[in-house]
Amino acid sequence: MKCPFCGFLRTKVVDSREVRSGEEIRRRRLCEPTEGGGCESRFTTFERVERRLPVIVKKDGGRMPYDREKVRNGILIAASKRGIQVDEIEQFLNKLEKTLSEEFSKEAETRFIGQEVMRYLKTRDHVAYARFASVYMDFQDIEEFKKLLTSLSDDAA
Repeated sequence: MKCPFCGFLRTKVVDSREVRSGEEIRRRRLCEPTEGGGCESRFTTFERVERRLPVIVKKDGGRMPYDREKVRNGILIAASKRGIQVDEIEQFLNKLEKTLSEEFSKEAETRFIGQEVMRYLKTRDHVAYARFASVYMDFQDIEEFKKLLTSLSDDAA
């Protein structure tokens, strides 16, 4: 692994740990000093399995690569100040990506991703669910949104 500080090609792993429930390995590395170079700097790398994810088909028919950060940010905004832990969201995203890679060989619709996120949020927090649904479902008027809220209050009762 090339040192990001000096560009020297000889680095040594000094510590490895599993992170994100074993989905990644965090490695602390040392740029080894030798006569040929090496700056003795330490840096961190992460190793994870690269899943083959399908292309995402948007509502308008456009296609784009799956973007974990886009989905993550949508969930984080909906779940803001609702007590859902970031690690929990990361676990959901890992499961979502596994499902996408196993069930869709080439393309998946944004609708599938949106429905999975809504299903997850509905089991975790009704307010986060309503926030996400208000954007994802693109309500045309307040009555449609009221129906959603009524169904949530009926579920909670």
